[in-house]
Amino acid sequence: MYPGQTRTLRLPAIQTGEAPKEFFYGYTYLRDQGYKVAIGDNRQDPATAYGKTILYYERLRNRALNFGFTSSRVMALADQISAYDIALSFTDFFSLSMGLYRHHIKGGAKLVGGFHGLSDLIDRVNPALRGYARTRILKAIFGLDHLFFSGEVDREVAIEMYGIPRQKTSYFPFGVDTDFWHPSQSPSPHHGILSVGSDPSRDFASLISADVEENIRIITRLNIAAPTHRPNVEIIRGSLNNSPITDVSLRTLYQNSKIVVVPLKDVWQPTGCSVTLQAMACAKPVIISHIKGLWDADILKSGENCLLVPPGDPQALSQAIHDLQKDPALRKRIGQEARKTAERNFTLSRMENALETMLLAMPPKGQNRA
Repeated sequence: MYPGQTRTLRLPAIQTGEAPKEFFYGYTYLRDQGYKVAIGDNRQDPATAYGKTILYYERLRNRALNFGFTSSRVMALADQISAYDIALSFTDFFSLSMGLYRHHIKGGAKLVGGFHGLSDLIDRVNPALRGYARTRILKAIFGLDHLFFSGEVDREVAIEMYGIPRQKTSYFPFGVDTDFWHPSQSPSPHHGILSVGSDPSRDFASLISADVEENIRIITRLNIAAPTHRPNVEIIRGSLNNSPITDVSLRTLYQNSKIVVVPLKDVWQPTGCSVTLQAMACAKPVIISHIKGLWDADILKSGENCLLVPPGDPQALSQAIHDLQKDPALRKRIGQEARKTAERNFTLSRMENALETMLLAMPPKGQNRA
């Protein structure tokens, strides 16, 4: 379960090579292996007037808290979940909601919650309400049969922070579709610096503040404005030259960029992973903030397959950009090694194998929770 409507619409595009597979998180693999699988849309609205009233209230409450659970969304999916042996959520707040409101779900389905940044969630809550939020998180964790984490560091911190039994958790590594994300098949122009992402943990302020004259394109849905004093900075929201930014056009933007920059706030969440790996698979040199939640820190080697810079440091970011700008041979070498690293370590198979291993280890439907 994830915001499923848009993904379902993208399924035909996979067959024509116009969309990558990674954001189905292994669904297509399980389907092709013969498992009975279905996509649930965790933004599905409740069918009843009562459920819609609850949803309206929960939206207002969650907006005020900057933190949220939603019983109405769980109720909307309860019948579908009940028809299956295992239900997997791939978004943090729906995972918590599913655990907190599991009493709406009948039939004994195993509830498995996925997390991209559980350790950071409580920091976004008003300090006066963090005690309340922690209590709800603990109850939600107890209501889940299993938890899986996109980041090894986030998993370790969450285990310690919330006292989660280790055997109740798994690491679910991310991989990208290296068949879709690939280097340009022909010589392509290199148009400056590209930065992509809409996660709140993006640190575009540091990139905008960097002492860089090269043109910078930032593709984001975050509410940031192009600074009037930096005419070389362009903010793009969903469309370019009156055309929507599709997966294919994003791939072209990667391929045509000179450098891809992934500026991040210093969080436990493995944020920036997808953009970094997509760009690496396109053989682009990537500059990434070396955050405390950096994923696969043993594989990402600064100066070899990427450049790592301290988070929140515009001066270090400027220097890394200048180093790559002035040295085409360095850009080419790091880009080539980035592609090799993606092919060796970051393909879809590692995500698919981890998913299947986790599912096969689940106790039979109806057994008590861990």
